[in-house]
Amino acid sequence: MVKAIEIKKEMVTKITKELETAKVIAVVDLHNLPGSLLHSMRKEMKGHGKVIIYKTNLLKKALKRAKKDALIPVMIGEKALLLSDMDPFMLYKKMNAKPLKVYAKEGQIAPYDIIVPAGETPLAPGPVLTELKTAGIDARIMAGKIAVGKDSTVAKKGEPIKGPVAKALQKLDIKPFEVMVHVPLALEGSISYSEELLNVDEKKLMADLIGAHMGARAVAMEIGFVTKDTIGPLIQKAFRQAKHVGIEKDIMVPQLMEELVKKAARQANAMNATVPAS
Repeated sequence: MVKAIEIKKEMVTKITKELETAKVIAVVDLHNLPGSLLHSMRKEMKGHGKVIIYKTNLLKKALKRAKKDALIPVMIGEKALLLSDMDPFMLYKKMNAKPLKVYAKEGQIAPYDIIVPAGETPLAPGPVLTELKTAGIDARIMAGKIAVGKDSTVAKKGEPIKGPVAKALQKLDIKPFEVMVHVPLALEGSISYSEELLNVDEKKLMADLIGAHMGARAVAMEIGFVTKDTIGPLIQKAFRQAKHVGIEKDIMVPQLMEELVKKAARQANAMNATVPAS
């Protein structure tokens, strides 16, 4: 008993030292995390991070000693710690670089329109044909095999998946869901990041940034706000406006002489057109 206590104390001390030197510490939720995905994540993180799986209470003690108290509130249930030298966003992306594809279960909400494509299947005729038809699939027998006659939508995005549909998708080896590694909280120095912040849609973020930049630039141009991005277009705008005023008011400057001569010629032609021919 005494020896076991000493071992635990040594382990807490060892983990504490690692926590104190880690650039980023992320809490990993092990609940319902498939072993294959954990193994894949560890392999993906090799050289960039270390996963510490130990009793939650001991991990909490180590966090307390290392003064990483911000992570303690989420250390409930089955949790592990991931220590890394990567920034939190890149870390989260790398952890979930290879999400695990899984079958649908009855009652799960469809993440998108689930469509069974037309074409051959490896299934032989039998009771499974009825199962597929019950699921709303255009199943038929062709060349001694079951085939799908046309694309069949078996679940709409946002709707619960029915039992027959879940069974049919499994028979066809269609896995519409992805299991990812959940990170309730990550800590970098004194800054903590929730999973909502870490799970960034890069394409949407880039589109939002471009849209925001274009909007800000349009406002700056409208109000004449000078920045390194607007100074050039603002000078061009000012030149066009000055040129328009100069031509309108017949201001004689070298830069406008050609336009003023053309204007005078147009006015002269218009006047000649009103004079009756003799």
